[in-house]
Amino acid sequence: MGVALAVGAGYTLGMYALAALGGYQFDASSTPQLLFYVVWITGGQLLLGSLPTYLLVRYGYLSPFVLFVGIAGYAVSVELSGSADSSLAIYGMFWILPVGSILAVSGIEHVARAIVLE
Repeated sequence: MGVALAVGAGYTLGMYALAALGGYQFDASSTPQLLFYVVWITGGQLLLGSLPTYLLVRYGYLSPFVLFVGIAGYAVSVELSGSADSSLAIYGMFWILPVGSILAVSGIEHVARAIVLE
């Protein structure tokens, strides 16, 4: 669990650092809205990095981790390209979609392993 949290925290901090270098700022009109953004985005990015790592370490599921590396690689490439759209803004607010994809892929791997190993 510690390794998964470390990877999730590293990914989250890395995305914040890349977004800050690109000039991204939270556009909130009030303190509660800013707090919501920070909690939602930070929690989502932490989960996005931690979940596939946990599944890899605990159960040996490789496909969710490979999907995460692909998602993270794309997000980093968008940040480094200097695009107007920050991937922190996109994946930050809509992190549920990549996490859902990771869960679906892990479910498929679970079923495939159960079929093959029986």
